[in-house]
Amino acid sequence: MKQYFGAGEAATASGRALLEARYASLGTQIPLIYAIALANFAAFHFASGRDWQSSIWPAGLPILVMAGRAIYWTEREREALSPDIILRRLRPMPLIAALLSVGWGVVVFENVTTPELNFAILFCSLTSLGSAFGLSSFPNAARMPLLFLALPLAIWLMAKGEPALMGVGICLGLVILMVLRLLDGNERGFVELVRTRWEIGLERTRAIEAEQRALAEAARVHSIAYTDQLTGLPNRRAFIDASNGWAVATTAGSGSTSGAIAIIDIDDFKPINDVFGHEVGDALLKQVSDRLLQLGGRTEFVARLGSDEFGLLLGGVDEYPPDHIATEIAAMFAEPFLEGERPFRLSAGCGVALLRPGASEASVAMMQADIALHSAKRRGRGEFALFHPGDEEARKRKSDIANALKEPAARNDIYLVYQPIFRLSDMKLEAFEALARWEHPNLGAVSPAEFVPIAEQLHLIDEMNDALIVKAMVAARDWPETVRLSVNLSAVQLCSPGSATHLIAALSRSGMDAGRLSIEVTETTLLVDFDTVRANLRLLKAAGARIVLDDFGAGYASVAYLRELRFDAIKLDGSLVASVVDCAASRQLLEGVLQLCAALDTPCIAEHIETEAQRELLLRLRCSNGQGNLLSRPLTHDDARSLACSSVLFANDT
Repeated sequence: MKQYFGAGEAATASGRALLEARYASLGTQIPLIYAIALANFAAFHFASGRDWQSSIWPAGLPILVMAGRAIYWTEREREALSPDIILRRLRPMPLIAALLSVGWGVVVFENVTTPELNFAILFCSLTSLGSAFGLSSFPNAARMPLLFLALPLAIWLMAKGEPALMGVGICLGLVILMVLRLLDGNERGFVELVRTRWEIGLERTRAIEAEQRALAEAARVHSIAYTDQLTGLPNRRAFIDASNGWAVATTAGSGSTSGAIAIIDIDDFKPINDVFGHEVGDALLKQVSDRLLQLGGRTEFVARLGSDEFGLLLGGVDEYPPDHIATEIAAMFAEPFLEGERPFRLSAGCGVALLRPGASEASVAMMQADIALHSAKRRGRGEFALFHPGDEEARKRKSDIANALKEPAARNDIYLVYQPIFRLSDMKLEAFEALARWEHPNLGAVSPAEFVPIAEQLHLIDEMNDALIVKAMVAARDWPETVRLSVNLSAVQLCSPGSATHLIAALSRSGMDAGRLSIEVTETTLLVDFDTVRANLRLLKAAGARIVLDDFGAGYASVAYLRELRFDAIKLDGSLVASVVDCAASRQLLEGVLQLCAALDTPCIAEHIETEAQRELLLRLRCSNGQGNLLSRPLTHDDARSLACSSVLFANDT
């Protein structure tokens, strides 16, 4: 029964698609089918000579049913229904078609007479065949007019026994068989068509979903690749891309300048992370990014380039000069940053490079802005610098120095000179500080301030410094035992866990007594990795070496380091001595530092003594030792040995 009267199922996606296709096809056909049935029924009724009064009963009932069903389907032709509702509406259709076919046949053949037989055959055949073709998208309903109206008619005709009627019956039966077979074939084609469309639609949906997922993933990857995850600003890659596209657009016209790139670097941000933790540092970076986004003027684009570095694209610099943005940045940092209840006062250096017409390579401007930033940082905190060609020459010199350092000959060309350190009270020679010098055939004189930072960046400083220290130790063997050797260790060396052991082994090989060696370490070095530096210095001190805090007063001058590490001497930075004679404030500061050292019972060494007035003032303030060009310029190996030997002879004679 389910096979012949069922309408399908709504449990699977393919079943639901088949139901919807059947319903859509039937929605346009069923009203026309009822119209055919009504037209044939009415035509037969009146063609057979019956008057309208006889239509009230029994013919009136099928007429009313067919008219009602036609109106029902006409009103619901364009409704959007769920598969379950469609199933409920399609399920009774085969039974209704069967009942209407039986009712149609009963009414027609109830009192048919011989003259009316031709009309009965004609109208019944048209009705059943027309209904079957109209319902072909729903074969279970389409078979009913054939099985319950046309087939009984064919059988009835063949049973009459008249050759003509039997022939009509046989022909009608064959037509019914053909139509039934056509319905089966049409059903298979219809189901296959719906299934194919459904599969194509499913694949298309999957393809669209896959495309949407791919686009979403691409957008996510793009966001990760081009967005700084902490601040939400564009990152360095996005800044470079934006700069390249923006530079081409802004430099396309005529005029002297049209845009600029600014790079901002927060001053001394690492200690904040070290002291207060990275969470506080991250929160401050977010606040900085928020304030940069609120900058006025011609700021076109803001990005975070690195840990504490930001980039700006500036437009219309002809009408809005770069120093204006520097003023706004300074004002932005003037207001303290609040994290929790703690205020933080930050400052930042800013380097700016102009984009000129035709210079569409933003990477060049970025490099120039970075060079300008380094110039600003060298001037001090919160400084601004605009790139000029002289900066490019400095950059080229750095590049040439880096290339020269990579050559093996450079390690042999770098030599040592020795600057004496005297006791100021009687000018007794206490030690020599070994200083590196480099005379390059093409670059000329290259100072340690130039080549040491570059050697550190190239990771050449360890090998270079080791070789120089060994040279200094060998030279010190020719000095009297009362004269010490003072050497500087780079931050890279002191932050290496094995550097102390390596230096002690070099001392042993050179034959120099460790008690004659002084290790000079700067405050900046202590900031890099204090724990590792402290461990190395303790090993060196345990071996007998003296530890000297160098350039005290140039950086943070943190008393915490004096408490954590016991230094054998403190070397005052030359800036404390330079203006001490003419400036009362500088003199008071120097006096305070010397009193601090006296309280710690630690000897002081003053650097860069250039005038007699400076030496006399340092003597009055009870500074124990000093060095500088007034006392002696750096000496060659032979001159240093002569001075050391003569000073010992003079001391013995005295």
